[in-house]
Amino acid sequence: MLLACLVIPLHAQTAKITERIAYEGTLNGKTPVRVAFEVNSDGCAAGDIYYPKAKHPAPILLVGHKNGQGYFLTEYLPDGTETGQVFLTIKKGKMTGTWNKRYDDKNLTFTNMRKIAFPSKSGGKLTPESPDKIGKEYQYSFHNSYTGEDLGGSATFRGAGKNRIHFSICNVPNNIAEGESSKGRPAVLRGNTFTYDMPDCHYKFKAYFFKEFLIIENISYEDAGCFGFNATFAGTYIKVKD
Repeated sequence: MLLACLVIPLHAQTAKITERIAYEGTLNGKTPVRVAFEVNSDGCAAGDIYYPKAKHPAPILLVGHKNGQGYFLTEYLPDGTETGQVFLTIKKGKMTGTWNKRYDDKNLTFTNMRKIAFPSKSGGKLTPESPDKIGKEYQYSFHNSYTGEDLGGSATFRGAGKNRIHFSICNVPNNIAEGESSKGRPAVLRGNTFTYDMPDCHYKFKAYFFKEFLIIENISYEDAGCFGFNATFAGTYIKVKD
């Protein structure tokens, strides 16, 4: 789920909301749950999941993508910690699917899911962020139960003039991908996005800023001169500092 929304081209400034999906029911017939999210014309999905009988009930951010008839979303706490992954399908108005943790074989099944009115507070998460509100720090983290490692990524930004920002990014889902904008060559914002070509190694990526999160997708990486094998900046990062 790390590559949520990254398997398709994104055009965040023009993408329209095409679906609003809201269901409630249970997990394994026991735990009450509500899922509500929007999907835009690029297939990007975002909303929240809510457990009304949790010790401290509050909506948890969901970010992911639609692929065919399926929806693949990840739960994120406000500090960027991934708490679960959601896999859903909807056929003839009936929602089915599973919830699990990354690198965990235990699945919980969504049961007795019924369609409900879309909660207004669950919407708006796919609104592009304005350049003057881009945060200082974004991050995500998850625990690999197979290796015992805590992995993830972080991205920090600082202003460098009107519609220009310097960045520093480190991403470690596989090998370490680490780098920053060159001195005197900040990233140039076009609305809520920027594209940057890393010097010396031909790695090019694009960043998309939304109200609560940042999505980075790969554009090209012509050689392995920047990072180790399978290492990139690509991923979903949650805003943790304005």
